[in-house]
Order: sequence, then C-alpha cells, then structure tokens
Amino acid sequence: MKSQPLIAAMLLATACATAGAAGIESFVGKSPSRLLKQEQPFARAYRAAVKGQDLPDWTNRLAVGFPAEAVELEGRKAVLMSACSPQGGCRDERFYILYVPEAKSITGFFFLSPNVDAPGDHRMALSRWVGGVPPKAYSDFLMQRALADAQDADTNPAGQAPAGQQH
Repeated sequence: MKSQPLIAAMLLATACATAGAAGIESFVGKSPSRLLKQEQPFARAYRAAVKGQDLPDWTNRLAVGFPAEAVELEGRKAVLMSACSPQGGCRDERFYILYVPEAKSITGFFFLSPNVDAPGDHRMALSRWVGGVPPKAYSDFLMQRALADAQDADTNPAGQAPAGQQH
C-alpha cells in the first residue's frame, strides 16, 4: 500500500507540469494589455514590478503591444511580450517583459532606442531594468531582442508599429 502515495505524488507532479505548460500557451498571441486584464497573477506581478518606478504613463496600460511569445531560457519557460510608446510610433521607447508563470516573476527592460540620425546620441544609456536584477541569460536575451528590434525599426519603420492597437 506504500505505492499509493508515490503514485498520487507522480500524478500531482504530472498535473502541475501540464498546467504550467498550458499556462504558457494561454499567453501566446495575446497583447500585453489583454493579459493585464485577463491574467491576474501576471497583472499582480507586473504591478509589483513597476510600482514606484519612474516610467511613462503608457506603461501602466501597455495599450500598444506586440503579441506574447513563449521562450525558454536556462531551462525555464517564460512569456516574452513588449509594448511601446504610441507617440513615438514604436521607435523611441519600448518596454520588454519576461514573465515566468511558475515563479510569478517579472523581468522588465525599459529600452530607449538610440537616435540613428543624431551622432553621439546616448539615450540608450538611460534604459533600465525593472523587477530586480535579472539573471544574465535574461538580461542578455532582452538586450539582444531590444537591439534587434531597434535595428529592424531603422530599416523598416512601417513594419514595426502594430497594425492598429492590438488588444
């Protein structure tokens, strides 16, 4: 009869792993503003991460956002999403958010793109991390993504702004 607790524990572990995987998939393709409204654990973690931060008002709503993606970093599944300043056409301010549902943690990167038309522009130096010091794999990933998106915006500015405001 000692095998019953072991079987129950295995079933519980499988159910938890399945729920975590399904949780990630429930985020994919949705805009950040929609996730703030529909996913309460995410909304709580997000509000806690941005509380007291000196961020523009648009970061409270994340209204102009790009669809969430599932990513895996250091063996952990996470959700990547980003939103941008509606006034800048997504070229000047962008906020990247990595959410790890199993830990209910947020790593955010508020990115100020350098102005390629102004030699010596140092706006990027004012970019900052939100939600605590991120693990190196997270910071490297977010920085590379931000720089790639900024480069794409320079070569194809019309393709970077979301078609309408996705909700």
